[in-house]
Amino acid sequence: MYKVYINDRLLKFLPSKDSISGAEMVFRLRGDESVDDLKQLISTFETNALLPELYLQSSDIDRTWKTFTSGYQIMEAAGGIVVNEELSLLMIFRNGKWDLPKGKIEQGEDPDTAAIREVFEECGVGMLNLIKQVSTTFHTYPYKDIKVLKKTYWFLMVSNDTNRPVPQIEEGITDARWMTKGMVKEALMNTYASIADLLNEQLLDAPDHYLG
Repeated sequence: MYKVYINDRLLKFLPSKDSISGAEMVFRLRGDESVDDLKQLISTFETNALLPELYLQSSDIDRTWKTFTSGYQIMEAAGGIVVNEELSLLMIFRNGKWDLPKGKIEQGEDPDTAAIREVFEECGVGMLNLIKQVSTTFHTYPYKDIKVLKKTYWFLMVSNDTNRPVPQIEEGITDARWMTKGMVKEALMNTYASIADLLNEQLLDAPDHYLG
């Protein structure tokens, strides 16, 4: 299964053997569709703001995914789901929404190294102990005349840094703070769908030792 967020709405790719319930719209694909056919289907979804999600169920999901991604320029990024000793979560405020620290992976850089670097650069938070990679998310956005598919690797980290986070103003970050579980739930009312789903899956619905 693959999940992609387009205009903050969910496009989900599933194999034909998976059962689906509760979906508003499902297209069943053979897997041999052309790039243009998929582009037309995705374009319809992009322009129909009333459709919250679209499921594509394919008889050859890997082939369908390869065809889909061939229509985009792939950009890889990495970010951190960072908790401190008090089991609060590190979040940033950028472009009018709450978010998690993340950024582009530099040439020759490993995703885990990039994630640690981005957390430090965007929040000034160090003393990071990387626990494990927990997820990979995808979302699309336009850049000039190019359609970009951003692939972000997410890592769970624990920080012993007791200093107050310092937002990286030059990157458009106006706030960086540690949040309790209640504060996170409130922040998720003003965040991106991909971030909300990620945190619900990895923290808020997870065992209590992740986030108090």
